[in-house]
Order: sequence, then structure tokens, then C-alpha cells
Amino acid sequence: MFYVVENIPDEQSMQAVVAELLPLVPFDRREQALRYKHLHGQYCCLRAWQLLHSLLRENNFIPASLPLADLTYTVDDYGKPSLSAAVFFSISHTKTAIAVAIDHAPVGIDVETIVSPARISDRHFLDRTMSPAEQQQIAAADNPCLAFTELWTRKEALVKLLGTGIDMSTLPTLLDNPLTAPQPTYSFLTTHTPAYACTVVTQYA
Repeated sequence: MFYVVENIPDEQSMQAVVAELLPLVPFDRREQALRYKHLHGQYCCLRAWQLLHSLLRENNFIPASLPLADLTYTVDDYGKPSLSAAVFFSISHTKTAIAVAIDHAPVGIDVETIVSPARISDRHFLDRTMSPAEQQQIAAADNPCLAFTELWTRKEALVKLLGTGIDMSTLPTLLDNPLTAPQPTYSFLTTHTPAYACTVVTQYA
């Protein structure tokens, strides 16, 4: 598994990247970027694709000579993308960062800006997203906002790997009981900065 996380730059830099990449990415990606009405969304959509292309080339997943415009993908019945039967990828972005992961096995990545104290003081929200044990873990943490965000990225990354979409009825216990059978082995890697937390999860039979 290989991954990269990159901070979001200033507005002027975002504008320059969007102008540079719009004519270089595949048509579908360009159309997807232009559906965003705001610069941040356009930037993340285009820059994530460029990061994916670089990560794939640097780690010999694709030929070094493959142009950015020729990097295409397929989507399964659940909307989960892959480049081929043996090349999987996952993309995430938030207000503060972009994250991309690749692997020869299913992979999921999620990056989230550290939540505010007001968010985790919402009891209804906590009950819908975290199990009682996880809520205790968050409350006991030195930095509850970071603890919540890390747990959330673990759940979101696993959902992306599974390709099932978020089901709020099972989300609180998702990490204890992933929706797969037979049970594979999942490997989680969680990192953080003062601005965001990121988790990459891979699956091994």
C-alpha cells in the first residue's frame, strides 16, 4: 500500500493548479471538477487525480509514460472505483488536505479536519456515530476532538474499502463488526497533524 496526504494551498495557488490541470485530465474527470461551483472542490478533484497518477507511476503500478489524460477507471455496481482487477485506489479530501491511496488489494482512505468541541458535545450525533465504548474512549482522551476524528476516519476509510456506503444503523459498531463474511483481516494506519487526521485501511484475506 502506498499513500500521500497533502495540505490544501492558498487560493492563488489553487487557481493556478486548476487552470493547469483542466486541459490535462481525462474528460470525465474534467466534467466532474467543473460540477463543483467553488474553487476548493475543483482544485481537490483535479489535484487528487494528479497525485494518484504520480503515486501510480512512482510505484510502478502503471507505465511511467502513461499520460495523465489516459488514466481512466471503472466503477462497480456500488460505485467503488478501480483502475483494473489488480489496482485499487481511494481518494479523500477535506477543508485542509487531500489524501490518495493505492494498493493491489482493496484500499480505503479518509482525511478529515479535526472536529470542533461543539460537534462532539452533541449527544445525538455521538450516539449515531460511535459505540458506547468508543464514546468512553473519546471522553477519556487527552484530546477528545482528535480522538473522535481519528475514529471517524477509521470508519469512513473502512466504508470506502467495503464500497457499501455509510449505513447509520451500523456505523457505531462498524469497527467491531465489518460488514463482510468471511471475515478478512484489516490493517489500519492512522496519522494526524494539528489540522487533520487521516486513516488508510487495507484488506488481506
